[in-house]
Amino acid sequence: MKKIIFSFLIMYMGLNIVKAQDTLVSTNNTLIFGEIKDMDKGVITIETDFSDSDFKISWLKVKEIKSQRSYRFITSDGSHYFGTITTQGDKLVINDEKEGNIEITKEQLVYIKQVDKGKFLDVLNLSMDIGYSFTNAKNLEQINGEINADYYTTYWGVKGYFNTVRSNQTDASAIIRNNGGFGVKGFAKYGIYASLDADFFSNTEQKMELRSNYSASVGKYFIRTNRIYFNSSVGVAYLIENYSDTLPDNKNYEGKISIEYNMFDIGDLNLFSKVDLFPSITEKGRLRTLFTFNVKYDLPRDFYIKAGLNYNYDTKPAAGIDPNDYVYTFGIGWEL
Repeated sequence: MKKIIFSFLIMYMGLNIVKAQDTLVSTNNTLIFGEIKDMDKGVITIETDFSDSDFKISWLKVKEIKSQRSYRFITSDGSHYFGTITTQGDKLVINDEKEGNIEITKEQLVYIKQVDKGKFLDVLNLSMDIGYSFTNAKNLEQINGEINADYYTTYWGVKGYFNTVRSNQTDASAIIRNNGGFGVKGFAKYGIYASLDADFFSNTEQKMELRSNYSASVGKYFIRTNRIYFNSSVGVAYLIENYSDTLPDNKNYEGKISIEYNMFDIGDLNLFSKVDLFPSITEKGRLRTLFTFNVKYDLPRDFYIKAGLNYNYDTKPAAGIDPNDYVYTFGIGWEL
């Protein structure tokens, strides 16, 4: 009798463990039980009890998904939802907390993030990386670091970033280049969004103590799939430039045009590129261009390797200042 009771107890506990877990079924009918963490850039991540590292599977190779946990969802048309998800036939059903059941196809879903009822750390995205290089010639060394964070709800989100590069060499002054900022973004239907941003830049080589740029813009995601993000925005900006030495400070109104292209699902490789154009409104003939290009390779346990190029060009810099400013970076990082 004791053996029978014990057997039933083990079966009951096992059924409850399976019930509490999420389920993925791949296109070749492989079942995976665990805890779905997120799906981003065409890859879904699930944590299992039998593996030291998380499983990462191409989202398009998932045939069925079932979970009772709470997630944040983004669809290809730019809609944001909070709730649970399951599969019904060849469709996905999101049970949104406010709008009820939303039926979509697998291709329409481009982002999943576990939020556990919306706790702050579950919704927060955070990544950090650092790099170091040394050359024997003149003892040239360079240290670079970067941190990015964002927090998004159904209709709005905030983001912040900071990166720094410091170069030292024998018989030369240290070069320190800092760039950071924060922004607020609001989402509407059809992939349309509005944003307010504040960006700050300093560079000892260009005698730039601080460049402050405050902008407001409206944009749209023209392509948002599990392989490509492409969006663009237009707006206006207010520029304040504070120089060192005897160079006069400058204030300027500008237009703002941004184009962003993000390609992923190339194995573990991600490519990101962005161009910001600032045509001057109050200073005739001046155009500032900011170009960013990053290559990121994902490693196990949420680590990654990243290389990047940041290039700034100014058609009318201050007297004696080089119109070109660029930096190459390479480092290893980790993301939450």
